[in-house]
Order: sequence, then structure tokens, then C-alpha cells
Amino acid sequence: MLMNEKPRGLGLLIFLGWSAMLGLKPEFSMAQEAGLPPVFGQFEGLNAPLDIPLVLAGNFGELRQDHFHTGLDFKTEGRKGLPVLAASDGVIARVKVSPYGYGRAIYLSDPQGLTTVYAHLQHFAPTLEQWVVEQQYASQRFSIDERPKRAFKFVQGDTIGWSGNSGSSGGPHLHFEVRDTKTQHPINPLFWGFDVPDAVAPELQGLWVLPVNGSQVNGSNRPVRFSPGAQTIRIEGKARLGLEALDRLEGATNRCGIYRAELYVDRMLWFAWELDTLDFSVNRDMNAHAVYDAWDRTGEQVHRMHRLPGNRLPIYEAYRTSDVLDGGDSLARDIELRIWDVHGNGSKERWHLLFAPPVTEKDTGLYRYDEPFAVRNGMASASGSAHVFYDDFAFPLELQFRQGLEARWQIGPQGVPASLPLSVELPLDSGMRDKVIAVRMDQAGRIEGVYTGRTMRGDVFSFETKTCGIYQLVRDTIAPLLRPHRQYRTSDSNELEVRGVGELRFDLSDQLSGIETYGARLDGEWILFRWDPKRERIWYECSDQKHRRATKQALEIWATDAAGNRVEWSGTVSFK
Repeated sequence: MLMNEKPRGLGLLIFLGWSAMLGLKPEFSMAQEAGLPPVFGQFEGLNAPLDIPLVLAGNFGELRQDHFHTGLDFKTEGRKGLPVLAASDGVIARVKVSPYGYGRAIYLSDPQGLTTVYAHLQHFAPTLEQWVVEQQYASQRFSIDERPKRAFKFVQGDTIGWSGNSGSSGGPHLHFEVRDTKTQHPINPLFWGFDVPDAVAPELQGLWVLPVNGSQVNGSNRPVRFSPGAQTIRIEGKARLGLEALDRLEGATNRCGIYRAELYVDRMLWFAWELDTLDFSVNRDMNAHAVYDAWDRTGEQVHRMHRLPGNRLPIYEAYRTSDVLDGGDSLARDIELRIWDVHGNGSKERWHLLFAPPVTEKDTGLYRYDEPFAVRNGMASASGSAHVFYDDFAFPLELQFRQGLEARWQIGPQGVPASLPLSVELPLDSGMRDKVIAVRMDQAGRIEGVYTGRTMRGDVFSFETKTCGIYQLVRDTIAPLLRPHRQYRTSDSNELEVRGVGELRFDLSDQLSGIETYGARLDGEWILFRWDPKRERIWYECSDQKHRRATKQALEIWATDAAGNRVEWSGTVSFK
């Protein structure tokens, strides 16, 4: 249902003040003058970073693992190598290269006080690319994070690099951010009016009702999802509310995030939030904003319409924000949810709640979220500082299964997010003394996470984690796999030839704890091998010109995994 009510939020007013300080000029549409939802996105000063029709695979504020998405993901037509254009005049403030995260990324600061970020690139502009390679050889590291003292200047529209799929990217695209240079807080880039067609209203998919302290929702003490429609919801006791919603833009079916949401109780504004800016220092608190158990299991965009006490996000407005809803004097409540995207398209839905007193109200017996805690079960223990969790919590620490050396432990409440690391100690069996790691497993026994730590007192293994769940200690005694790609092999397994290609590639992978370090030397001198963990490969680019032609050179490559297992390859290589 398309709405014609204008959002009441303060976020736009705050943003207008901020933009005025930077000299940005907003333009308002006639629709706003008529009292319709405002169309955000007419600030001047930035151009689009791609010269192709703009289609989004992801937007600002979308829920991602352990964080809100802080930029726009522009599709690049399924290709790598498209020119990426400077969105403004500016100077390079930072360059980062990593096998993970943003991959190859550029940070461009402009005179207005904005920094634009271009991530997952394939290559940088030539002079910058050459400088980066020089830094990598000087530090003898593939991963670098540098702030150039040399002034690399670009004019708006210059080619600053080429799009790619580097880092943790799941496919070719350009990740683009706008930040306040002074605070480095990311700002919604769609405020700058890029030509991203969007006449599609966001989808309000459901209301989540979350029972509190033994309460029940339609007879269930578990969270219940209600689809849109004129439904009556019966609550015995008290409950919290959540919102399931997403947005889609024209030209793509990708599931993007909404911009603003409001909760009305009996026609009065009860709760509201808005995603105009974010703060990296508390971005992990997305887990407190999401209905984490539902989000973690299904990936659905489910938002709490209340604020957990440990939630530090700066996105909420100063309306009544009680986290628990009951019937009050009337024992009946009318609920309305309203949502918008950043272009002013909106939807709304209503539900009717009927309350009854709880059959029994449980004594929670919970740990306080704002105090340190420690739990022990025999030789196993877990502890944390104050504010590890976002709300008061239970903390199970139980041996779930044992067979031989295989022992699985439930550590903490499944489906409850942590803000800070937990310190965990688990007992070691006599057959486990070295090369031990902890693994987190799903209900089917598949490994979801790997954690390194140390053996203490000879009988316990200590590690840290931010994720509760099922854990097991295992030994990793298998070294990584390291081998040259078959196109370079000769009849002698220790002799390689590089003919008619611009790189020398090796396969590099590890089946359990993961690659920790790797390196290579050519005739005794360190040589740069790039690394792409997604494709399980490392490679030397001949354009580095660190090799000699038509002669055999000694090549040594090594790698270690997180458990300390090491693999080496040595032989000769000829570049023809």
C-alpha cells in the first residue's frame, strides 16, 4: 500500500544542517511541497563512479553479517575491468590491499570534507598501481594499508581504477561509499541524487511478535511471524515487536534494505529509526537491531522495533522507546507499521493485538548485561566483561556429546549475539596437546567457524569468540596444499616454464584452520605473490619485472596454516 504521509523523522533535519556546513545544496521536489514523502537525494558535488546505467545489488543500511552495509554495491554487468571514475576532485588519502574485506580499495578525500571509497577493484590507476607495488616490495607483504605522503590528485571524472572482484566480494561489482572525512562516518550515497531509478515501494512482509518472560503469542512461547492483513493477535503477558521488510529497486531483483521505519501504537508514534548515517565503531550493534535469531537462521531483513539496552547505534529517534508492550488499561492495542525507502516510496500495514494476563510469569534468573560474568562446568569455563551481550541473558555451558576424543560443548545461548569477545576454556583429552584449534559447528555437524588459541596448564585450551553455539576441539595436522598450476609444469616436477602468459600461478588451500602466512623468493630475493583465497590461488605478475628471461632461476615458496603446519615448494622456473 503506497502511503501519502510524510515521515516525521529528525534525521533529514540533522543531515540538512550537516550539508549546509559543507556547502551542499539540497533541492526539493514539488511532491514534498504537496506534503508527499520527500525524495531524498538531490545534494550536489558528487558524480556517479561508473559511466553505465546504474543498477544496485546492495544499498546503504542493508543488514549484513555483523554489520550494516555502509555503501552502495553497483552492478558492473557481470564483468571486471570497467573504468571507475572519481566522484569528485580530490587527493588519495588511503590505499588498502587485502585478500579479504574490501580487497583493493581507494579512499579519495575532496575539498568539501567528504571521502569517497571505491572497493573490490581489479587495478588502480597506473601511477598509483606502480606506487602500491613499490610499497608491497618495500614491506615484503601483499597486504598493505597506506596513507600516501605523495600527492596523488584526481579530477572529477578521471579514471581512478578498474572494477573487479577482489577481497570478500561475491561477484564482480563496485562497492562505493561516501564518508564524512573528519569522523569517517559513512553517509547514505543516494542523498547525492545518482540516477538510480526507483519507483518501487518497499515490501512490508510481516510483523514479528516476541514473547517476554514466559508470555505466549497465539499459544506459543516462541517468536511468531504474522503476514500483512487484518489479523487478530492474542498475547498472554507482554511482548516485543519486530518488522520484516525489504526494498527492491528497478532493474534488479536484489533484496535491499529499507531506509526508515515507524511503529504506531493506538495511533501514537511509539518507535522510529532512520538510516542516513552510521558509525563504524558501533556497526556490529546491527546484531542488536536485528531480530538476530531470525536473521541468523534465514537471512531475512528482520528489524527490532524497540531498542535493547546495550544497543549503541545512533539511528533511533527520541520517541517513546519502551522495549516491552502490554495491554495497558484497555487490554487491546492497534498496531501500525510504516516504512520508506530513501526515494520516498512507502508502505504501511495494521494489526490488532488482544492482551490477557500471563498464566505464569517466570523468574528469569538471568545474568545482567551491564556486569561482568563467569560460568564454570568442571574444567570448562566461560567469562566476559560487562556489555558482552546487549540484554540480560542466560548462559548455558554444557557438554552435549562425547565419543572418544570427540566432545561437543554448548557455549552460550544459541541465537543471541555478542558485542565483545568471550573468553572460553575447554578441557583437553590426553591425546590432544599440540596443533589444537576450536571449531564452531551447526546442528548438522558442519564447521561454521575456526578459532585458534593456546594450551594452558597442559589440560585446557583457551580461545576467544564473539559467537555462541556448539564448539569442539580438534587437531589439525595436515599441511596446506601448495602446487604449481598445470600449465607451467614440465616433465621434471621441480622445473617450471612460463610461456606466453603474464603470470606464474600456484594453487594454495587449506582444508581446516586456514592459511596464516605465505611467501616466496626468486634467486634468494623476496618476490610478490598476490593472493585470492576465494579462488585458492597465489600468483606472480610478470609486469613486476623481478625475473630474468630465458634462464633458470631458483624459486622457493612456503605457506603455513593457523595450526602451524608448514608446506614448501622449491625448484626452478624459466620465463620464456
